Amino acid sequence: MSLDPELRDWVVSLAVLLGSYVAARLVAYVLGRLLAGAVRRTSTTLDDQLLAALKRPVTYALFLMGAYVAVHRLPLGERWTAPIDSVLFVCAVSLITLALLRAYGLVLQWYTTESRAATSELASEFGPLVSKVGKVFLALLAVITVLQHFQVNVASLVVSLGVGSLAVGLAAQDTLANMFAGFTLLVDRPFRVGERIRLASGETGDVLNIGIRATLIKLPEETILVVPNSLLIKERLTNLSRPGRAMAGSVDLALPYGTDIDQARKLLVDAAVGSPSVGPEPAPVVLVQRFGDWAVHVTIGFHARDYASIALARSEVQERVYSALRAAGIEMAMPPGPQGARPT
Repeated sequence: MSLDPELRDWVVSLAVLLGSYVAARLVAYVLGRLLAGAVRRTSTTLDDQLLAALKRPVTYALFLMGAYVAVHRLPLGERWTAPIDSVLFVCAVSLITLALLRAYGLVLQWYTTESRAATSELASEFGPLVSKVGKVFLALLAVITVLQHFQVNVASLVVSLGVGSLAVGLAAQDTLANMFAGFTLLVDRPFRVGERIRLASGETGDVLNIGIRATLIKLPEETILVVPNSLLIKERLTNLSRPGRAMAGSVDLALPYGTDIDQARKLLVDAAVGSPSVGPEPAPVVLVQRFGDWAVHVTIGFHARDYASIALARSEVQERVYSALRAAGIEMAMPPGPQGARPT
């Protein structure tokens, strides 16, 4: 007994669809096994990650090919095959785009973390920006491909979007200014991630991230300050991490008249040099600033080993100065009158 031709076509198409799925899984498994042995012999982990990320998209792509063949074997007519072809086309474009996005992200991550350029600060700073721009470009390319398949005039659409984007740009000019300022900061690099800066408004902190819209700064109070990039371009700021991490500090004190300046200078310099947080170069110095009405005002200048420990260095110098002067019998001058009276 022979099957009806139309029924036979349906059976064959279903067999092709099922066979394509089984073949896709089998091919993906065989290729995975063959390529897995090859990638294990390489020193980099990039090929392992690419193999794991692209294995499933390859399986789905082979299944879509089988689905296309199965659909065109059926006597459905143009009325049904055209929409189904469009759906398969959109699925194929989406699948390819997803595979490219995964591969692009893995390659960029490997480049910024494991390649020879990973030690470059430029790679780590530009990595997030390049990642976002690349992913947006791939997504736009996929959208344009789908629109052209449906015979949408992309050129006229771009012109229409251009007119609309002008209005949006005027409304969002502050956001656009911050975006261009962020790109300028990444190119000009007045500061880098991890460096300490002081803003014109007085805040001091470590740069955590230079984003497209704003820069994140970690303050000493363990809080995050979000500064729009356009402000960092316009305002003056001080980079405390350049040219080195050492930072100058000073301690002011008043010595009574009659104090041996040479003896006091030696005591004060030794006190600064003995501080663990004070660097040896440049060497600490003691300068006589002025002769006041009731004391000789001097300043101890030193350089902390690291800008992050400037407060600790100043505290250590003051403690050692107090102990050294007290041991030498030198009292610090006090203002005359009730305010300067010593407690009894």
